[in-house]
Amino acid sequence: MDVLKAEYRDTKVKAKKLRKMGFVPCTIYGGDLKESVHIQIPFPDINRFVSRKLKGSTLTIDLGDKKYNVLFKNISRSAPNLEIEHLEFQHLIADEPVNSVMQVVLLNKDKNPNLIQLHIEEIPYNALPSHLMESVTIDLDRMGPGTVVKVEDLDIVNNPNIKLLIPADTVILSVSEPNKASGDEQTAEAAAAE
Repeated sequence: MDVLKAEYRDTKVKAKKLRKMGFVPCTIYGGDLKESVHIQIPFPDINRFVSRKLKGSTLTIDLGDKKYNVLFKNISRSAPNLEIEHLEFQHLIADEPVNSVMQVVLLNKDKNPNLIQLHIEEIPYNALPSHLMESVTIDLDRMGPGTVVKVEDLDIVNNPNIKLLIPADTVILSVSEPNKASGDEQTAEAAAAE
């Protein structure tokens, strides 16, 4: 399990000032916590974590005197530069199920010449911390036009440790032929540029 070192945050210091000081304000909530724990984590550590982990990942927050096993629940970014503003973590208790999401990861997209339309990027579900999943993978290799993948087509539907919070007939992705008109337009544009 990943570990992020953090410090307790002085809530009197405004979030904007904290970010200028090089920290991302974060919150740990839920589980058996009587109140939320306000923490701060250095930007480089958060950037490394976010570049490798998805929402729905589990990790340990190390506060020195205390360690929290948590679920990466939410990330807030500022527009227009999408700088990370805040992260939320849910405290996990071993025997208490939690709501989470698994990210839809597409494999071999570059090998499929067809138009892939992703309808949902994450699948909500409920499970005990020991059964949490970061992602579900769909292999696009050899998927032809007309293919539709629904939640019910995935192996997770038969996993007794996971309770899906989305109808089984929800469409995840559909495959269609590439738009020939846009291909012709690109050819015409390329010819005009020569």
